[in-house]
Amino acid sequence: MRLFVDAHAFDGGISQGVTTYIEGLYKELVKTASDIDFYFAAQDTMRLESIFGTRENVHYVKYGSKNKYRRLAFEIPRIVRRLGIDAAHFQYTSPLVKRCKEIVTIHDVLFLDYPQYFPASYYHSKKWLFGRSARRADLLLTVSEYSKERLERFYRPRKPVRITPNAVDERYGLVRRSEAEALLDGRVGKYILYVSRVEPRKNHLLLLRAYVEGRFYERGYALVFIGKTSIPVPELHRYCEKLPEDIRQNVFFFEQKPFEELLAWYKCASLFVYPSIAEGFGIPPLEAAVAGVPCICSNRTAMQDFRFFGEGTYDPEDLDQTIEKIELGLSPAFRDPERLERIRQAVERRYDWASIAKEYYAYLTDL
Repeated sequence: MRLFVDAHAFDGGISQGVTTYIEGLYKELVKTASDIDFYFAAQDTMRLESIFGTRENVHYVKYGSKNKYRRLAFEIPRIVRRLGIDAAHFQYTSPLVKRCKEIVTIHDVLFLDYPQYFPASYYHSKKWLFGRSARRADLLLTVSEYSKERLERFYRPRKPVRITPNAVDERYGLVRRSEAEALLDGRVGKYILYVSRVEPRKNHLLLLRAYVEGRFYERGYALVFIGKTSIPVPELHRYCEKLPEDIRQNVFFFEQKPFEELLAWYKCASLFVYPSIAEGFGIPPLEAAVAGVPCICSNRTAMQDFRFFGEGTYDPEDLDQTIEKIELGLSPAFRDPERLERIRQAVERRYDWASIAKEYYAYLTDL
């Protein structure tokens, strides 16, 4: 089989759910599927090669166009025909012209359930594009039971929806505390961490309010946000600007961190909080768990599956409950090493790239 993988998401230089998914799935698959010729396509083919390596059956295709619509309408169909591709894997949206069997992963359709958190232009364009791609796919994938149920409800695809969930890079569990502390060099001290791109549904403002109204700064904790803004949240910055200087100096916003430094931020956190209102999956709390960090996590949408967090789950729109859970998360009992180890093992058993890739390979052989 000649398998084409649209990997243009790696061109932005920003880690996100889609890049985590493609990287985790295919780094495992290229190790074992010697009967498949892989063609990874993006503009930054050097970055792709640094991720997926050099193997006889791994090839890289450089896109000529930066325009996503030109790529989907003209360039990808030409590449597929020229290379004799048997199947092609796309995230969310497939090309205008179908020239081979299509694998489509639609990670979520949150904009249909929560339109208030998305621009109107996004809602109207994606509703049609995702629906068309879902109904036309020869293999339709998603990442959680929640997203599967929503896809089936809204689009009624002609083929069964298969689940290939996300997992966690093993490096989150390998970093040593001493190495992480040396890398951060004590620049913040004790801190509560939230890693996520900034947009309204991610709920940064409520977490900031909980931090302020719970007076956690008086106990020596800073609040650290790491993530690039994808949909502006002006009220978040207005709230922050109105804070007294002694509080504001304990709140940190970082757009992006190199991967090795991000690992260190996870490892050294006193508590990881994930207050997102809606997710198709929700990778960061699992990364925190594998890093051995105490975590409190929203119990909404796909995150309902994260039952291994036990009493660490909560209603992300309830300010008082958020404060209570942060209090719990900072308590000695919540940081018990045996408890954290049980959670880590539960995550690694359920979300393992090797087993996910094996199941995906079985789907490919049935195409």
